Amino acid sequence: MSRNQLPRIRRAYCTAFGAHSVSERTVRRWYRKYEQGDESLESEPRGRPESRVDTDTLKELVEADPSLTVRELAADLNLAHPTVHSHLRRIGKVKKLEKWVPHELTEKQELTRQQMASSVLVRNEVEPFLDRIVTCDEKWIFCDNRKRSGQWLDADARPCQVAKPNI
Repeated sequence: MSRNQLPRIRRAYCTAFGAHSVSERTVRRWYRKYEQGDESLESEPRGRPESRVDTDTLKELVEADPSLTVRELAADLNLAHPTVHSHLRRIGKVKKLEKWVPHELTEKQELTRQQMASSVLVRNEVEPFLDRIVTCDEKWIFCDNRKRSGQWLDADARPCQVAKPNI
């Protein structure tokens, strides 16, 4: 087989398998491999280069301070932030926002709340009254876009609770 036959080989291949099934460059590459003695039909191994991200270090950093941002982690590890983000996902970390609670209660307030709820339940058992109560609610909407901090946690982990700031 000579190099002059390559256009004819391509035309025959395209006639058999479709007009755009193989390019001229592909036929030339096949010919070059054949000239070098490679008659195998196996594709050469491909893939991405070996990752240079140390996942153990990344995991240690995140577990030491879950509130670090992806950009801060990327700066610490000298990596691109999309790379850090994809590796965080691979090690099972997800970004969760802190859970806001209306305010923090003291131990005395929690105990008082528990006693009041218990007394209402006991009273309802003696003389049912809850079915006679009519309630309604209002929705207050404030235009206040507070920046909430997130944490990198395991998917099944619960975010920590933070008292909601005064609006």
